[in-house]
Amino acid sequence: MEQSEIRDFLLTFDAAEVRKDEENKLEIFEVNFDKLEKIWQEKMAGDLGDFERETGEKILSKIAESEEPKAIFAIIHDGSKPLKVEMKTGAQLARILREKESVVPSKLMSEREWNLIIGQGQVSAEELRDLFRLSYRLVCE
Repeated sequence: MEQSEIRDFLLTFDAAEVRKDEENKLEIFEVNFDKLEKIWQEKMAGDLGDFERETGEKILSKIAESEEPKAIFAIIHDGSKPLKVEMKTGAQLARILREKESVVPSKLMSEREWNLIIGQGQVSAEELRDLFRLSYRLVCE
């Protein structure tokens, strides 16, 4: 995946926003909890299945507990060659992923739960999308 494809994909998540850190050449993707809360309150007012309702309850509960208005779920090292991306994977999956040569602990976030993927040699585009989805869910739920 190209950097622009990743950026476009990450911005499809509910209440996702991107912030540029020009000094460090980063694109930081955050969930805006105020926007996410409004989205899920509207969804919860409608007719949802059990799984969607349970997901909504988890998200609204996490937002209520959060002291921060936003939470980071992905980082792109802007213009880096090879492309470098970071995401939260949780501690157990982080260890498993690090068996791949191109996956190392994050240098910017918690080394325990965040990974830095360098290039995409050993991580397919579909796996990368799945990891971004997981990161988003871990931050929101």
